[in-house]
Amino acid sequence: MEIQELKALIKETMREVLREERLMLCKILMPYVDDAEQREIEAEFGSPTDYAEDTD
Repeated sequence: MEIQELKALIKETMREVLREERLMLCKILMPYVDDAEQREIEAEFGSPTDYAEDTD
């Protein structure tokens, strides 16, 4: 295996690991919403499917 191939492999592996770690961090930082609170939010603001799409 040549040096460039090894560097490319390491680079791609690091990207995958960082992506996974970032997703785990997002999950940890996301506040927990129970079912009752979610129903309350949807009653006040509607669900995302109720909003018009931006066509900018």
